Amino acid sequence: MNRMLPLATLTIAAALTATAAYAQATPPPMDTNPIDVRTEAQIDQQAHEFLDQARKRPDGIVSVTLERYPGHYTMLTARTKPGGAELHQHFNDIFIVLDGEATEVIGGTIEDAKETTPGEIRGKRVVGGTEHPMHKGDVIHIAPNTPHQTVVPEGKYFLYYVIKVQAPDTATAAK
Repeated sequence: MNRMLPLATLTIAAALTATAAYAQATPPPMDTNPIDVRTEAQIDQQAHEFLDQARKRPDGIVSVTLERYPGHYTMLTARTKPGGAELHQHFNDIFIVLDGEATEVIGGTIEDAKETTPGEIRGKRVVGGTEHPMHKGDVIHIAPNTPHQTVVPEGKYFLYYVIKVQAPDTATAAK
């Protein structure tokens, strides 16, 4: 069945048109097309290919930047293990859960925090954050400067589409 993304997903993506330490080393060039379309079937196929790869990796993650646009970019991520803590000083994260389950721990502080690249903080885990369970169809927004960590239960997996939106105060600086 070749269906388009659910309306909520397209609405979010359209509104954004007006992470990444785990992404490939060389992101794709800036996209200048006025429209990009990825069907649910295309995304599902690629996500499950990533899941197969993530299951073979010691860190349990495969993530790729799909497209880059002025002010935002999109990613596709598969996880089979918990990730470390993250904080993005210049980007909002919007996760659209495609399949599986995880808990996003948000807020609190980052244990052993280190700036890995300018504006990107990583650490062992989030301490004192609030747990937000996530399942297929859920959408979560994480504001810049907010510690967060994706925790995947043992034996489970988590597939999600990410939209990273540059914070308004930094949008002109990155052009």
